[in-house]
Amino acid sequence: MRYYIGVPLVIFLALVQTASLPLFSLFGAHPNLVLIFLVSWATVRGETEAMVLIPVAAVALGLLDSQPLGLHLLALAPLALLSGGRQAGFIQADYLMALALVFAATLAYEGIFLVILRLTGESLNWWGNLSQVVIPAAIANTLLTLPVYWLVWLGSADRRRREAL
Repeated sequence: MRYYIGVPLVIFLALVQTASLPLFSLFGAHPNLVLIFLVSWATVRGETEAMVLIPVAAVALGLLDSQPLGLHLLALAPLALLSGGRQAGFIQADYLMALALVFAATLAYEGIFLVILRLTGESLNWWGNLSQVVIPAAIANTLLTLPVYWLVWLGSADRRRREAL
């Protein structure tokens, strides 16, 4: 039952991200709704459920975006490592964990994008990309995390009630 909602929602968010989010900008960067949703899902619903959604999101983004096909899969791979911080107990509050993870995941995602693009022959201004793309994207994604986290948390309220019984 849990993937009946997650998989279509990830595909829908990938469509929204590639079709309409390039028209919007926050601090000069385009928000990454798929990344925010995946981190929020991993924080609220657990890492095992997110591990199914990460490849689905990567394939959907790869098919819809103009970037090389496996690039999104490589860029989203660190989400598996970053979401393990919850089990280590670094941060106890889930919403604070989501904020920290989105910031770190955005840095990793954008950093991997830059490295792969450089390896494929693109010429990059590292300092310019870091100051004008990576940091603003991390701030924009972090600001949008709380509303997305709240919606995922509300959507899983029935699951929390069942676990409490």
